[in-house]
Amino acid sequence: MQLVVLTTGAVRRRYLVEKLQARFPVARVLVETRDPPPPYPTAHPLDDARKTRERDYWYGGNPPTFESIADVQSFENLNEPEAVDQLQDLKPDVLLVFGTGRLSEAVLRQCPAGSINFHNGDAEEYRGLDCHLWPLFHGDFDALRMTMHKIEPALDTGAIIDRRPVPLRHGMPLSDLRRAATELTVEMALDALDAFQKNGAFAATPQVRSGRYYSYMPAALKDTCIRKFARHTATL
Repeated sequence: MQLVVLTTGAVRRRYLVEKLQARFPVARVLVETRDPPPPYPTAHPLDDARKTRERDYWYGGNPPTFESIADVQSFENLNEPEAVDQLQDLKPDVLLVFGTGRLSEAVLRQCPAGSINFHNGDAEEYRGLDCHLWPLFHGDFDALRMTMHKIEPALDTGAIIDRRPVPLRHGMPLSDLRRAATELTVEMALDALDAFQKNGAFAATPQVRSGRYYSYMPAALKDTCIRKFARHTATL
């Protein structure tokens, strides 16, 4: 099974690839470096708190470089012709996507049956960005899920391979939610790759409805999410 990962350089992406490598050799990781600024203020202390939690919990504050984990090649934009050429040469059976910008049809054509995305949220309820924060703002705690789905041209609309609730615990702070979601993503990825290796395909169920599209959460709303999450986890 020729496995290629498309992602960013964030610590949580490195963690995912590191865990995949223990079971399934990753032929190459193509890293997208562009990080376009949001059109309105989004920065909040929660952002750094999440990063610190992940670095400390997984790596004692000293995460490895991506290059020490896998064969990595970086591109500003994964839709660049050079990135598409790399995929043509690699001929992936499975293309795992985690955290990149929207991918072109030229990219997806390189692995039409095995292009898979990990979505932070329930794709049938919340599509787009910050889909573990928007449910909190709306008090919709049942939507705190991870969705693994096939990639279609329309964002977050592909048939669902797996969808699971993010495990929460009593007193859990919001700064720890993304860490828990990433570890769940690893479990889902390993289970799906096991099935693909046995069956040569991903079993998937078409989405019944298309969730509302959300963009970046404004900084001014994040305190509300922190308070609502704290109240919820206090009752667990």
